[in-house]
Amino acid sequence: MTTVRVARSAEYEAIGEIAVRAYTEAGSMPADVDYASVLRDAADRAERAELLVALVGDKPVGTVTVVQPGTAYAEISQPGELEFRMLAVAPEAMGNGVGRALVRAVIDRAREQDLKRVVLCVKDTSETAQRLYRNLGFERCPDRDWTPAPDVHLLAFALDL
Repeated sequence: MTTVRVARSAEYEAIGEIAVRAYTEAGSMPADVDYASVLRDAADRAERAELLVALVGDKPVGTVTVVQPGTAYAEISQPGELEFRMLAVAPEAMGNGVGRALVRAVIDRAREQDLKRVVLCVKDTSETAQRLYRNLGFERCPDRDWTPAPDVHLLAFALDL
């Protein structure tokens, strides 16, 4: 069974490594920027956003960063929306509902804050992630697609609550 909660500082190193491994193995790591250092810096995400961890027992197996509009990690969110970024599941835990549990935790937070929408961006080549988001009811929001670096094309998705 997967439990999702706010990450603790003792877990930051493991969370950073999960994110790097997940993005590397999925082929989502941009070649021309040092995104691994951003993914590895879970402490910074915990300070500037809400860092969630998914656990099986007491072992971290996934993570997501929950972002408010206008804050350091926000990319596409607007007032009344909650954004999430850097969803990552340890490769050995994939296919066990960890990603789904993390997204549902984000949706629950948005509802608790009485927000109208949850938004995210995903790399255009990340078909597994796109399938997960569509299965949870997210719809494409092409007017917010963007390209943060050459050869990195991000597709926006939104879920109205």
